[in-house]
Amino acid sequence: MVVRAKKVNELVEIKRHRMEPEPLPDGEVSGSVTMSRALAASAHGLTLNEARVMMLATCCIDPRKSPYAYAKDGYVKVRVTADEFAKLANLEPNERGETPMAAYDGLKAGCEKLFDRRATWRDGPLQIRLAWVWKATYHDGEGWAEVCFSPDMTPHLFMLSQKFVRYRLELARGLRSTYSVNLLRLLMTQKDTGFLTITLENFKHAMEVPESYRFADIKRYAITPVIKELEEKADLLIQCQEVKRGRSVYSLRFTFIPKPAAENPPPT
Repeated sequence: MVVRAKKVNELVEIKRHRMEPEPLPDGEVSGSVTMSRALAASAHGLTLNEARVMMLATCCIDPRKSPYAYAKDGYVKVRVTADEFAKLANLEPNERGETPMAAYDGLKAGCEKLFDRRATWRDGPLQIRLAWVWKATYHDGEGWAEVCFSPDMTPHLFMLSQKFVRYRLELARGLRSTYSVNLLRLLMTQKDTGFLTITLENFKHAMEVPESYRFADIKRYAITPVIKELEEKADLLIQCQEVKRGRSVYSLRFTFIPKPAAENPPPT
């Protein structure tokens, strides 16, 4: 892809940034998701398809650069394709070897209400609500979408020299639950230590579980099956410990490590 935009309303096609140029195993999804720690720990307010679109969009940029390196007005627009969506969602090609229709439908659905979505978090006494995009346009019949980052979002995606979170997009490939996407992102805020302690209140906010859920419900829907899916698809080994104050669960302690590589089978 080539940068060819000079005008405000013209699409900026950005060469997909690759911070890990080494060869990837066959079938792996390339690229990395990078964002500020504040954004990573926030409630993203996204459906599963919307989360896939935004992960793919963030992979298009070099987070170390200024948005003005991509567009003179700083309004960065990137292209996400149905083929990329299919790879992240782990959708198999159809019988003719083409991108499956489910990828086109998923990409379209992921753009429909993206303009209305907000990431939310607290910064001391401030309750912050931040728009993800100022425009998301699906090009029907062409199999791609234009995603335009919100100006207020760019500080959390660009010029990140410290206090940022970065993880391989491959870890999110094939995830079928928004809870799984959310917990993966939370764990990656502490990937250097492999240890995350979070209050139950902050966990509920970041995972976006219904307010009506008791802890038994949270464990049933947003912890146990989520850990199982991440262990199966993100190649992580995860343990969760409940920390109580009195009889109530106050916080959760997650420990996690990458799964050891499978040993080579003995020669026959």
